[in-house]
Amino acid sequence: MGMNYQEALRALGLEDDATEADVKLAYKEMAQILHPDKFADNKKLAERATEQMKQVNEARDTLLKYQGSAARGSGRRGAGARGGSGSSTGAGSRATSYTDRATSLRARLAGIAAARVQLVAQLDHEAGRRRVGIYLVVGGLACFLFGRFIKPLLAAASIAFIWGIIQIFSAQTNINTIKKHLETLNEEKLRCEKELEKT
Repeated sequence: MGMNYQEALRALGLEDDATEADVKLAYKEMAQILHPDKFADNKKLAERATEQMKQVNEARDTLLKYQGSAARGSGRRGAGARGGSGSSTGAGSRATSYTDRATSLRARLAGIAAARVQLVAQLDHEAGRRRVGIYLVVGGLACFLFGRFIKPLLAAASIAFIWGIIQIFSAQTNINTIKKHLETLNEEKLRCEKELEKT
């Protein structure tokens, strides 16, 4: 079953009153942050990012479809209908540009917030994998110490130990990559908030 309107808003970090421009900006921000190419050197993270991008794409399509039908229902003819006369000069155009900049920054912040949720979910997943790896290593060592005279148990202990080491190393590598992305997001968030205060 497809995504509904509220689920799509949550996926892009948007409020109920989000405009078509807000949707496009939030989508653009999330696509830049979560695009699988950002994780090209890590197959597992790239696969997860691909799945998350499918959700982001579906959320965008759902919201734009809904807004398109709402616009047709209300007789609106595109974004120009919202502002009245369509062209302005002097102080009016400066006010509009400040408003557009603020809207753009808010949409960027929404995209960052939604992308951060996705990255934190990835981080939790990798932490779980690392935990499993630790259990395997500890279990393998315990079996090796207490079952060293039972050959089948020794073989299982060796496999568990080696697999656990691989899991720990792989998960930790992914955790480090995700943390770097989260640090970049936090820096971008602070920069956007500072710019928003100036508008």
